Amino acid sequence: MTQTFESSTEDAGTPAYTMVDARNLHKNYPGQRQPALEDFSLTIPEGQIFGLIGANGAGKTSVLKILATLNKPEKGDAYVAGYSVRRNPQEVRRIIGYMPDNYGLYQDMQVEEYLDFFAACYGIRGKKRHRLINELLELVDLGDRRKEELRNLSRGQKQRLCLAHTLVHDPKLLLLDEPSSGLDPRARIEMRELLRELSHMGKTIILSSHVLSEIQLMCDALGIMARGQLISYGPAETVVNQIEALPRRAVKLRVLSQEDLKRAADLANAFSGLLKGSLRLDEINLTLDAVLDGDDRTSASFLTHLTISGVFVAQYGQSTARLEELFLRN
Repeated sequence: MTQTFESSTEDAGTPAYTMVDARNLHKNYPGQRQPALEDFSLTIPEGQIFGLIGANGAGKTSVLKILATLNKPEKGDAYVAGYSVRRNPQEVRRIIGYMPDNYGLYQDMQVEEYLDFFAACYGIRGKKRHRLINELLELVDLGDRRKEELRNLSRGQKQRLCLAHTLVHDPKLLLLDEPSSGLDPRARIEMRELLRELSHMGKTIILSSHVLSEIQLMCDALGIMARGQLISYGPAETVVNQIEALPRRAVKLRVLSQEDLKRAADLANAFSGLLKGSLRLDEINLTLDAVLDGDDRTSASFLTHLTISGVFVAQYGQSTARLEELFLRN
């Protein structure tokens, strides 16, 4: 028998082990022809670290903002621990922590003051507030920086401080938009270890990224997004293996002139509907990168197509496309 989440709201009914249940979400923004989200559905169990991966504009931030009750979908609904983001936003906000990719910091505040301010906003007082701040600083390894002004922190330290701010009210679900963006390799490892520790503490975590190599190591499961849709979704290793098994080729060529580069780009965009994603052009080095749907024969046909059309190709290479090249092109 399926266990259900007990709640006094009319929106209860998702299983207790389901933390997020997004159903057929649609989201449009004024002035954009392509929907930000189109029939997006996703289920995430409690305690999982789930990664949304996709290029800029794929819809990752839109998903997180809807779950954070900052945006409303035009169609569909999403449930967080059984509460509807449409009908029960206040209940949802009590159990989520949201860290945007662009966060504001009061630069002249001290680390300790920053957390104290937000703890006060949540009505946490006295010894409990003092103890909470100490615990959070220890968790994010900033105890020795408590008197430091925020302007003097490194980017990695600022990221960890903002994560501590997100944890002040002890949320069940963390929504983290590009938490490793701009971090150096050491800071990325520290963030990864911190997220794992939070997972062991029982937190459910959804994070977004456009870099597969870093998110793959953090997450139990992955969802690949493109053009507002979820195109693959499941255990991290399974998703990566499925996508990497697709017969696609990454090609790179160097031409002799700007005119050749423009001509090559025009021809590539019209190449039999086999071009996947957008092209990457380097006008300084006169190179073009593309991903084609096919095998070595497709790659060879593409080169022939360019040369017989008058493009002077100085160098040409092809390889099996990696996941980043398939879906994560800007």
